[in-house]
Amino acid sequence: MKIRLAVAAVAASAALLGGVVAAPAHAAPTGQSLAAKNALDSINPQPQDAADVVDGIEAANKILKQFGITPFTPTIGACTDFTFPLALGGAVPGPYTPPIGDLTIDGGLLGKADLNAVQKGEILYGFVPVGVFNDSGDKGGMQVAWFNVNTFKGGLGEKMGGITDVILDGVTKRIGKFAPGLKELAQAAVNSTLKPALNLIPSNGVRGGIVDTGSGTVLSAIYGSVKKGDATCYFFPSLGIATAK
Repeated sequence: MKIRLAVAAVAASAALLGGVVAAPAHAAPTGQSLAAKNALDSINPQPQDAADVVDGIEAANKILKQFGITPFTPTIGACTDFTFPLALGGAVPGPYTPPIGDLTIDGGLLGKADLNAVQKGEILYGFVPVGVFNDSGDKGGMQVAWFNVNTFKGGLGEKMGGITDVILDGVTKRIGKFAPGLKELAQAAVNSTLKPALNLIPSNGVRGGIVDTGSGTVLSAIYGSVKKGDATCYFFPSLGIATAK
């Protein structure tokens, strides 16, 4: 039953999206969109708020790529304040840790430690809404439906969260399994490399979720809601295909 629901969700997503997406993903940015793109191209070492720079699909695409995430189709949301923001989803398979790549450390006599947030057989999904969004409250409104065409397994309603939290929580889970000596070494590596790198990428309103899909070609749909001040925006699915190793 779960597999049939997942397949139905992906199929329905395609039909819904076909009628609502009007903005081309590769349109040349102008005006405020061009300013947003230029701001992203010259990110400085200070943490930034995505609300200041995400003002177009090109800017959202840029943020996903900084996380190493391959974009899906753009989509649109309907908000309770009668606005209709665009958004973009995407995915990257493991083993991988955005935005630094392969997070494996050599502990010498203690051996090598695989700290990757996204493991083999897993996929990290990302979602970037365009506009001003509020991350001070619940970040759990976005979800993923997926179906692995090689294993015929799927899922519906896999929860997403704040992308930085999702990545750090994934790495923390790996560290928790290490012996004491290697655990301290691994935490020091995370503090000196991963956290500063994540702070460079705008992440307000950006969502992420790690899903254990198993190896194979995975059909995916990212959908759900994000808070926008006192309003809530409900997004039609962003559709794509990812290959898990």
